Amino acid sequence: MDLSHSYRWLLFVFFSAFYLASDIHAQSRQSLEEQRKQMLLEIEETTRFLQETQKSRTESMDKLNLLMTQERQFNRLISGINAEIAYADRQITETTATISRMTNEIEKMKTEYAMLVFQAYKNRGHYNKLMYVLSAKDFNEAYRRMKYFQQYSEFRKKQVAEIKAKQEELQAVIAQLETQKVEKEKLLADQVLETKRLEAVKDEQNREVNSLMAQERKIRSQLTAQQERAKRLQAEIEKLIAAEIRSRTASTPTTATPTSNYERLTPEQRMISDNFKGNKGRLPWPTERGHITGRFGVNPHPLVRSILLSNNGVDITTVGGAEVRAVFDGEVSGIHPTLGENITVLVRHGNYITVYSNLVEVTVKMNEKLKSKQIIGKVYTERNVNTAVLHFEIWEDTSKNGVKLNPEQWISKF
Repeated sequence: MDLSHSYRWLLFVFFSAFYLASDIHAQSRQSLEEQRKQMLLEIEETTRFLQETQKSRTESMDKLNLLMTQERQFNRLISGINAEIAYADRQITETTATISRMTNEIEKMKTEYAMLVFQAYKNRGHYNKLMYVLSAKDFNEAYRRMKYFQQYSEFRKKQVAEIKAKQEELQAVIAQLETQKVEKEKLLADQVLETKRLEAVKDEQNREVNSLMAQERKIRSQLTAQQERAKRLQAEIEKLIAAEIRSRTASTPTTATPTSNYERLTPEQRMISDNFKGNKGRLPWPTERGHITGRFGVNPHPLVRSILLSNNGVDITTVGGAEVRAVFDGEVSGIHPTLGENITVLVRHGNYITVYSNLVEVTVKMNEKLKSKQIIGKVYTERNVNTAVLHFEIWEDTSKNGVKLNPEQWISKF
């Protein structure tokens, strides 16, 4: 009885661990599937932007930037599918090993049961059992011998039930293996499909590059002008940030010399600053729709690779006339026309400052308290163009001129 109980307990522990592992696998697989769905949505969104761009211009840097964005999205999608395939392979390997173990255990249980049946056959007959009981020295021993026969019979019945249950478990695991193989085949088909779609994007990208390169002299001239304009805008924004930090430092009453700009903040400002920092990677986008087509840092130009572009933030291509919104609670600390035309708005979030440039129809006022996603204005859109570009930056007020941060690390993934 003790051995039987221990054996059943081991079975319980084994299957509990097996199904717990299966549940963990399901959660991980679900996470991978959710990422794939999200990537497909992003690709669909980029495709819509490409269609909008196509309506306004046959050849444009906007279209090329969007195609490059879509190429990155497809690469991430295919990488995710590859991860799902690798995960499916691991599941299939583990399930196959489980089937092998269970098959061996069933064979062992059948062998043990066959030996019991053989022993029972050797000692068969009601008369032998009765004589064995009657030959006991006393009543207690006779009772124990009767209980032994009863327990032996029950044990055999339990063994039959356990073998049957084990066989049913095995069939369930075999069915699970077949399902996993079908899922893997579907993933492989998706991999082929998305690879073909990626190749189509690359082909279109090459056609766009060739078309633009046919106008290389014109493109280089435009690029030089754009670079100069971008440098002036960057310098203006840096001056605005430095001035904002100086004005905030000068206007903060202090009874003792603070050791950091953070210590100059009021308790309310510190709470906003801490919450802003705590939401890194989860901040909403400054536009409801859009894609990053100009990345943070120094990057080669997508067409003329020998030219490096410097960017203190990101450029977000969105629909023409799109509304721009604050990415977090804060206070408007600056509204400035830049380059003599469009407007740049600065919003302070405690020790952090967000910058929204290339705006028109600004709807906020200086020192106005804003809530997350509150509308600030609209992106400037050229006439007869269906897309527009917002320049967005994030700065941390930790030094005299501030420290620029990569917005891609702070805003959420769509």
